[in-house]
Parts: sequence; structure tokens; C-alpha cells
Amino acid sequence: MTTISTSHSSRPFNLDVGKTRKANAKVTTATAYKEGDLLTLSAANVLTHAADASTWSVICGTTLTAAEATIAAANGTEIPIYIGGIYSVEAVSISGTALATNQYAAARAQASINNIELSKV
Repeated sequence: MTTISTSHSSRPFNLDVGKTRKANAKVTTATAYKEGDLLTLSAANVLTHAADASTWSVICGTTLTAAEATIAAANGTEIPIYIGGIYSVEAVSISGTALATNQYAAARAQASINNIELSKV
């Protein structure tokens, strides 16, 4: 008999659904988005990826491929974004890449300014 052993690790994202606040915003054409991405919101209500962990304003609420984003941008379709709530700092990302531990402090400091909580779990 063969025994197969596996392990699975996941990072919880939304830590308190009751405190979640959402809005909607337009996407940038030819840009992929992943739920949990840290994004910058322009005065025209258009999303772009944050340059680093200290320059974001909202958290992406859905996953879109670059092709889907191009169609959404052409149609003026908006996607959900998180503008308030409690989220795991270990589950957010920049352009689909999880933050390194040395980026947590900057992301959490910006979260406080944005009235969003990024908690360590």
C-alpha cells in the first residue's frame, strides 16, 4: 500500500466580513488584477497597481486577466474594490506577488492612513 502525504497552506484574506466596505472603480486596459492586490485609485476613479507597499489606496476585490480588463475598460465596466475592513497583510499583493515580510510595515502604515486594517495572523 502506498501512502501519499500532502500539505496545504493558505492565507486568509478577509478577517472580518462584517467590517468589509466596498466600492467600484474602473480598470486600466491590458492590466491583470488579482484579488488582494494593492492598488492606487486616481481622481478619475481608475485603478493602477501600486508602485510599492507604501503607495496604495484600495485593495482589489476580484481577479481579472489582462484580456478581461481590456474588455471591461472598453465597456466602462467597474470592478469591486475594498475601501474598509480588516485583511491579512500576509494575503495582500502587488501585481499578484505576495508582499515580502520587509514590506509589511510600510503596507500596514499606509493601511492606517486609508482606514483599512492589515493584520498579522
